[in-house]
Amino acid sequence: MRPFFVPKSPSRPIFAAHRGASDRALENSPAAFALAVSDGADMIEFDVRLSSDGVPVVFHDDRTGRTARENLAVARTPSGRLRSVRLKNGERLPFLADVLEIVGGSVPIDIESKARGGIAAAGRVLASADYGGEVLLSSGLREECLAARELLPAIPCGLVTGRPSASDLAFCLRHGLSSIHPDRRLLTVLRLRKVQASGVPLFPYTVDDPEEAFALFASGAIGVFSNRAQTLREEWKRR
Repeated sequence: MRPFFVPKSPSRPIFAAHRGASDRALENSPAAFALAVSDGADMIEFDVRLSSDGVPVVFHDDRTGRTARENLAVARTPSGRLRSVRLKNGERLPFLADVLEIVGGSVPIDIESKARGGIAAAGRVLASADYGGEVLLSSGLREECLAARELLPAIPCGLVTGRPSASDLAFCLRHGLSSIHPDRRLLTVLRLRKVQASGVPLFPYTVDDPEEAFALFASGAIGVFSNRAQTLREEWKRR
């Protein structure tokens, strides 16, 4: 199994900023990433889709309408057109290269591929930027995880899933994935025990309540993805 990278403080869990500091700025926006960097976040997670000409765009949904001023299908729109799109906070829609420049290697990042070919495209951008920061790759598409292991074997990759099934855990173990990222809403006591018994590091999403986060840590989670990552980290320090 490809080991998960060592956090800044190995004695405490990882609080990953889900889509940047999304409790204080628009998700997946330059402002949200800049805030997370200024927070000294443990990790910044964000989503990558591909434009029609194969350029990695940092956006969660398949259409831009929920968080942007225009409603375009990302996969059917060329990168030149997407570069003109303004988010609802007035900023330009960011591309992967833009986010790498904002973070500058100062904080570990988790690049979650939402589209087939996203990992390969992200790898090209990382190489072009000569990016030296710590990177975690992830995807809910198994073929993307396989692409990560084949194309970027030195970078850890986690499987994103709804409920962590026996098949999911077997896939992680068979292909040397670093972690499994399940939906916290679908985690039962039995499933938590099965993940812990498998030895695959547990990193659930999206956990905003401190009590729920701490209960997951007690059940073996190495960290959580959270819209309130900084708040959870401060609460952890107080306890």
